[in-house]
Amino acid sequence: MNIIICGAGKTGAHAAQTLAADGANVTVIDESQAALDALADSLDVATLLGEPAVAKNLVTAGVADADVVITATDVDEVNLLCASTASYLGADRTFAMVTHSTYLNRDILDYSKIFSIDSLICPSFSTARAIASHLRNPAALKVERLVGHTIELQQFEATKGAAGVGRHLSDVKLPGGARLAAITRDGVTYLPSGLSTVDIGDEVLLVANTDVFHDARRVFRTKDSGRRSVVIMGGSPVAVWLCRALQNRGFSIRLFETDSERANELAEKLSWVTVIQADPTDPSVFTDEHIENADAFVALTNDEHNILSCAWAVGLGVAETYPVVSRKDYAPFVKAMGLTHTFSPSELAVAEIQKRLKRKQLTKIATLPGEEMAIYRVRVGKGAPVIGNPLSELQLMPDCMVIVLEHDEHTGVVPSASEVLEERDIVFVVVRQEFVDTLRTLFAVT
Repeated sequence: MNIIICGAGKTGAHAAQTLAADGANVTVIDESQAALDALADSLDVATLLGEPAVAKNLVTAGVADADVVITATDVDEVNLLCASTASYLGADRTFAMVTHSTYLNRDILDYSKIFSIDSLICPSFSTARAIASHLRNPAALKVERLVGHTIELQQFEATKGAAGVGRHLSDVKLPGGARLAAITRDGVTYLPSGLSTVDIGDEVLLVANTDVFHDARRVFRTKDSGRRSVVIMGGSPVAVWLCRALQNRGFSIRLFETDSERANELAEKLSWVTVIQADPTDPSVFTDEHIENADAFVALTNDEHNILSCAWAVGLGVAETYPVVSRKDYAPFVKAMGLTHTFSPSELAVAEIQKRLKRKQLTKIATLPGEEMAIYRVRVGKGAPVIGNPLSELQLMPDCMVIVLEHDEHTGVVPSASEVLEERDIVFVVVRQEFVDTLRTLFAVT
């Protein structure tokens, strides 16, 4: 695989290291000779000195034969221009790194389509999503993010007193955009029907649009319905994405930012968050705000401050800490301080690219308890028997259930029974392992 990486900063360098280790032929373009020399000294990659967005440089790097072009400079607009130019010049696939939420918001304009870019990757968003998944899952139950930030899937234990427990599912009202995808009882997992019931202690697999997931979860689980206290240090873009991911999810959020102008901006932007202009690691602030009583402490400033502040918070009684740490060489210090959950924006962004590059027409996402059933991602092939028929007429049950229909790389829906599949649609299914060969036939998997 021939890969061109535009930008030799943290994300570009990590992408070069990771993808070269996977066996790809990597060429890195950057304006800094020192940055290129540092890469060439430690990695088996080609380098090219010059502005990444200049067409001549992309041509020299071999863009016409590139399987992938990744644009990872420090400027969003340069990344968009560079990826768009690479696409026009013949690159097979393009990925552009962006930081500003404007470029990810598709309500007005889809920038990826306008610029002919396959995927926009936001390291800040990837980091916030990863932290949010941990925060929303305090009992260490299984959580999977399926489609960008629009669909959430979670496996959890049903608890006594929940409205949906002990009743036929046909009589249980879930919010629109939510579906019970599987029930595990006594180690056996099966697809539920309208006559099925959820009993206390069952593990249920719930899939829902992110905006209704919290309400849908409460239909089957009441134990962790109380509000959890989260303290966030630093008003970075990651903090904004994280606050949005936790909105209406049962969290009490305090965001500490030392810069007064930024603090005021965040207070206006995040009305559901308590924004405090102060440093939470100041002993007097820590004491006055009773941060030791917080359920979680998230550190989003610089690496050193993040590590030390989380170690301090642990020592003072905070149960969960989540520092963002970009430098790999800090790993021994992180381990010595007992910090188990660290997050690197560049690593998370590159992992997302890797995941997309490795996708096939049929990909197993996860195996469910008992191993009788699994979740698969499937792309509908040409001439597939499922094309043109409503889901209700496909007669997949009790062996298979379509739980998500993906429209593109970033958005998806929990489909209704009347949804009709088309060629190249992406679906996520819960399927019995012995039904997988039939699944290949129905969806024309080659």
